[in-house]
Amino acid sequence: MKRVRTEQIQYAVAQYLKRRQYVDTDGSLKGAKLFQSAEEMAASLTVQTECGCANIISAAPCQSDPQQYETQFSRLRSFLSETEISWAKEVSCLLYPLFVHFHLDMVRCGLKGAVDGFYSRFHGAFLQDSEQRAIIEQLRHILTAQDIAANPKLSAFLEHKYVVHLTEPAYNYLLRYLQSEDNSALCRAISTHLQLEVTASRRTDYQLYGAAGIAATAPNATSSWTGVDGAESGEGMEVPTEIPQNEAALEALQDCIKKVREGPPSLTTVCFYAFHHTEQMLNTAEVSADSRLLAAGFDTSTVKLWSLRARKLKAKPHQADVSHIHLACDVLEEDVDEEDSLGSEIKTLRGHSGPVFRTAFLTDSSGLLSCSEDATIRYWDLGSFTNTALYHGHTYPVWDVDVSPCSLYFASCSHDRTARLWTFSRIYPLRLYAGHLSDVDCIKFHPNSNYLATGSTDKTVRLWSTQQGTTVRLFTGHRSPVLSLAFSPNGKYLASAGEDQRVKLWDLASGTLFKDLRGHTDSITSLSFSPDSSLVASSSMDNSVRVWDIRNSHGGTPADGSSSELVGLYTGNASNVLNVQFMACNLLLVTGTAQEKTEQ
Repeated sequence: MKRVRTEQIQYAVAQYLKRRQYVDTDGSLKGAKLFQSAEEMAASLTVQTECGCANIISAAPCQSDPQQYETQFSRLRSFLSETEISWAKEVSCLLYPLFVHFHLDMVRCGLKGAVDGFYSRFHGAFLQDSEQRAIIEQLRHILTAQDIAANPKLSAFLEHKYVVHLTEPAYNYLLRYLQSEDNSALCRAISTHLQLEVTASRRTDYQLYGAAGIAATAPNATSSWTGVDGAESGEGMEVPTEIPQNEAALEALQDCIKKVREGPPSLTTVCFYAFHHTEQMLNTAEVSADSRLLAAGFDTSTVKLWSLRARKLKAKPHQADVSHIHLACDVLEEDVDEEDSLGSEIKTLRGHSGPVFRTAFLTDSSGLLSCSEDATIRYWDLGSFTNTALYHGHTYPVWDVDVSPCSLYFASCSHDRTARLWTFSRIYPLRLYAGHLSDVDCIKFHPNSNYLATGSTDKTVRLWSTQQGTTVRLFTGHRSPVLSLAFSPNGKYLASAGEDQRVKLWDLASGTLFKDLRGHTDSITSLSFSPDSSLVASSSMDNSVRVWDIRNSHGGTPADGSSSELVGLYTGNASNVLNVQFMACNLLLVTGTAQEKTEQ
């Protein structure tokens, strides 16, 4: 009898396997299909995927750790109740079906002890709604799987998926939480027993950042505005649905933009922090980038921190294990004073053995650097308010310290005529910059961290390559020591000032003087650029703060002989202005000492 082609192939394969001493080859090949259609292959792959070992493990009950039901549910409940985001209330609708399914899963797994604790802890949150209360009260009497099967409502709860409606932002918010930690029980319950109906967010044709492919709508249409946080704000708010496309409107818009850019800037808001009763012992003061902390260095070798918000300064719990060996440096629980337990509005950091000349916050305000006459630099952890690192390399007093924009490095300058580059992980300097002929009084990082600027008593300003350690620019023109430096955020200009009462702006690309700003009548102590690099603020020992527009001059020369770039002059009852800082919101923070009233 003539064999068909498939039988010939099977016979040949069977003979080959027999020669290789494989047993029961006829039985293994019996019924095997050597040809499959695309539909059959897809179905086979689907079955293999769905029935794989990985899915068996992921769908198995949590008998190994019955506490994870309570732990994960409690964590989700706390997360949703403590946040003020509007999506949290929407996601809270999941808590009721998750509670019921967690309870039933633990009953079916025979975890009676875990069931009782889980029910008694969380059932009270669902007694407000009458429908939910009916199901919750029935759960109290469910002890076995047979009880579940005998209850029609609970059986229906298991047989049908519970539908929850979520908006797209709330759904994404839930996904981010589920991916943040171990939430395997939550993910399993949501995928098995719940059906999430996600509603796409409504979008408008008027957006701050336009996107291509936006569908055109009818003129004069109205739509709701979706805020920055994704929440819809304002019902029935009218929003323009199309941008004028005619040339006249575009030219008018461009003209307005040009006037704003080239016209005189609006004066910035100034916030002044005045220190009282310092007895002329305050050397420096600085506000953190997040406006949360104020640090000041004193001649008494101390650094003091103030909280600028309603929240008090409180150190993190002591992490040392002192249960067996008690050391003098360890703080025992019974020895913690009331100030550490409740927090305080001021913290005093002690460690230096000489006057503190400068402080510098890290970019994220997690730490603070201070330099002193004792030739050292100290790093203070602002979580525990303790000194965790001591950097020693200079041989004479350290005048200034600055942190790089990403807090990868910091730099210092000293009376020993050198500047040094450091990293937080090593207590010795990585680079030494030598070339000044006298004290290096101030130091600043360029915004790209590839360059360092130093000002010296030798009346020069030098620009250094951070990695090479060589001088790439030498700026001369000051007639007295240079006490302050500042880079523009766009990286194009460097401002320098000092005892000659002049603010000089240098063009870094050409290495030439860009502007020479006059107006102060005493030594200039601090400089700061606005976030858009259009303004520079200077503070002086003449108790004034001046703001200059470096783009161009507006009007004639002021009556006091100041440069025409002067756009703002601020004076107050201060005996000494120490520091000026432009914040990200264009707020100008000023710190100084207040004038003390003399008794008649």
